Amino acid sequence: MKDKIFLFMRCTIAYCAMVLISILFLISIFSTSYFDPGNMWAEHPLYRWDNPLWFFLFAMAIFLFLYFADQKEWLEKLPSRILLAGLLAYTFAISLHWVNVSGIVPDADQKAVSFVAFITAQNNFLFFEPEKYMQIYPNQLGMVSILEILYRLSGGEHFRLFQYLNCVGNCLIFGMLYLFVEKCLHKKRITNLFLILCFGCCHLILYSTFLYGTTLGLAFALVAVYLELLFLERKKWYLGISSAVFISLSILIKNNYSIFFVGMLLLLLYKGIHKKRLECIFLAFLSVLLFGVAKNALEFSYETRSGMELGDGMPKIMWIAMGMQEGDRGEGWYNAFNYDIFRETGCNAEKSTEIAKTAIGESVDTFKKNPAYALRFYYRKFVSQWNEPTYESLWVNISHQGKFPKIIQSLYDGKLNKIMVEYMNLYQSLLLSGASIAFIRKRRQWSEEQLLFPLILLGGFLFHMIWEAKSQYIISYFILLLPYAAAGMESILCLNIPGKRENV
Repeated sequence: MKDKIFLFMRCTIAYCAMVLISILFLISIFSTSYFDPGNMWAEHPLYRWDNPLWFFLFAMAIFLFLYFADQKEWLEKLPSRILLAGLLAYTFAISLHWVNVSGIVPDADQKAVSFVAFITAQNNFLFFEPEKYMQIYPNQLGMVSILEILYRLSGGEHFRLFQYLNCVGNCLIFGMLYLFVEKCLHKKRITNLFLILCFGCCHLILYSTFLYGTTLGLAFALVAVYLELLFLERKKWYLGISSAVFISLSILIKNNYSIFFVGMLLLLLYKGIHKKRLECIFLAFLSVLLFGVAKNALEFSYETRSGMELGDGMPKIMWIAMGMQEGDRGEGWYNAFNYDIFRETGCNAEKSTEIAKTAIGESVDTFKKNPAYALRFYYRKFVSQWNEPTYESLWVNISHQGKFPKIIQSLYDGKLNKIMVEYMNLYQSLLLSGASIAFIRKRRQWSEEQLLFPLILLGGFLFHMIWEAKSQYIISYFILLLPYAAAGMESILCLNIPGKRENV
């Protein structure tokens, strides 16, 4: 009976992921969410219909090439490690070049975090005072601490150093995913297809300039995932503790990676209960404890230095309330509700929470009275995040200064911008098609380790349908689909080919 329950849990995750990814694929070939390149500052998602014929022509060309390569056995013969080395060298070189030629300067939240770190490095704690930035957003403390270290070492606000770290982070992301594919998908053809797909993923390269924890946080989270998988296999405590350290660092850099942490904890608890492995349950509790200690230690160090206590900041419920409202950007997107209310109440968490609860109640009443409006609201909130193929990788580069080569300027607001958007649109649909095929064909056969990324994907979907909307938040989950897209594409190549039917 117990085995049936755990089988049901695995199948539920696999089927839910299959449905979500398949819906995303169907939506992606018929429509696209996008930003007007002439008015990127507005960050207002727009919607258009697509001609699915273009995708099918693109997909046919890709699969014909792969079929030809497979017939020549290139996918079997190509050395994966040499291909990986080429990918990492290419990714680092192009990322570094983009940082150096893009002319990007921090703006908005990036600028605020950078400046806070800069003056903090001079032992000026102005922004730790009541009603100032760090009292409102204490979740940025991890980013501030990294930037402060870099600025102390460099003697100035040299934000390029963090961008260079992003370049390394890009390589680490692909490297960790490669190790995941090697460990969990067990097939050289899938590994090589995955590496080929990574060459086409230009999103991370464009994110190299982003002075935020998106890239570095994802890199640390994937390191933590891989170390946890090694711990489950080898039962070595140093692997488990190292995993806990890296996921703690990831969350401190960017809170959104708590979703990865939850997925990792659920896997540990599943193994602990199903396989009666008490060390897994112990590691789950130890990981939570370690994160709590790391978070409190970081806060304590800054409170001691500044002489001011950091509170809990803006109540989380205010982001939920804002995620149920419309604004200038779009359904559930940022409309300054949380910031304005929190400042108006003098950063009083209790008053702000009550106002947020009232706002949520009003939104719920509106949705109940007008179900058609509620459906439209959440559909647009969904597609504006998950069906925006650039995941704001172009938008994060809108704040640039200086003179650029014509090709760079064209990427910002010219013909190259349109070409990149169309390419990313086709690439997104290709990945979703491959991933959906993988889940349709293998939905009953995935192991719990193979289902960790889909579990995180589902958690991300639920969270960002409740939280503030932003397509930028989805890039991490999109990257997780790369291994499954490769597995799906490989399974198509295996159809009707004797001796190649075995898959993951």
